[in-house]
Amino acid sequence: MSIFRGSLEDRGLPEEIRGSSEAQLQLWQYGSTLAQLASQADALAALAGSDSAGALSELSATLAHGSRLVGQLSFEDQPAEPLAQSFSPEAVSKLAEQVAELSTHMPAIPEEQAPLAPALTQLAFQTNLEARSALRTVAKQESVDQLPAPLLSGQGEAEGEPVGCLRDLKLLDAETPISDPALHDDVRVARALDRGYALDYILQLQAARGANADAAQIEERRTMLNAELRKVRSVLPGDCADLRQSAYVLPEDGFNELGSLATEAEDDFVQALALASGAAKDSAQGTLAETTWQVLIEQRQRGLDPELLNASE
Repeated sequence: MSIFRGSLEDRGLPEEIRGSSEAQLQLWQYGSTLAQLASQADALAALAGSDSAGALSELSATLAHGSRLVGQLSFEDQPAEPLAQSFSPEAVSKLAEQVAELSTHMPAIPEEQAPLAPALTQLAFQTNLEARSALRTVAKQESVDQLPAPLLSGQGEAEGEPVGCLRDLKLLDAETPISDPALHDDVRVARALDRGYALDYILQLQAARGANADAAQIEERRTMLNAELRKVRSVLPGDCADLRQSAYVLPEDGFNELGSLATEAEDDFVQALALASGAAKDSAQGTLAETTWQVLIEQRQRGLDPELLNASE
């Protein structure tokens, strides 16, 4: 919605938003920022050549999807940034910087809209990835590497309360709802570890059953994966059980589908990691966000195309 600022200051809140919390107002304004960036990306895509148009269109769609998720609040006396009238590398660079900067923190989410948190976490990672893809079409990799990483605001902060141990194995199932808000970070981290262990198990089977040349490459991936899992494990108390049992269960005929299972497990692992990053707080969030980002970049380098948020939904 778009309103006059004076209606807030002089005559109270309009009917549409009367009684809304400060967090809700800020979330709507965040949605407006997403919408403005989406419009800018769309305008540049319409002016761009084939190399940049696709990447900018994808970015626009994801930003617009995020805006629809949270809603919008803007002011009539606060003019929007004018849209690009011509295409230039500088305009793409500015847009990429704005999108990446926005992804460095999560907006405050009203308690009644807590279910939005996973989608907004995924949005932060995906828009940052897509901003880098767009910038890569007009700039060197050095410029891309200078963009800030998502959820950067959680890194280097106070220790805070540690993530707790998961006691109920039933909650490892991603389809099981987390009814107790106090368990969100415990469950999300446990699920990320579980999916990481599952991926490691499938890779072990691939290495044992495949050709020697493939085995060497798979073991290299396992080395990186286990380093990532140690980082995730570091946010938990040392006496937490690893809860690996469910990770070692393959579907029927799974031995004949290890390739596709490995691809699915890669997706499941990074999805679970991203959600754990959004649920955690303080330094735990920094550790998990950094690890999630490393996994996403490593997947891109191996030619995979991780997609955390389906903007076409």
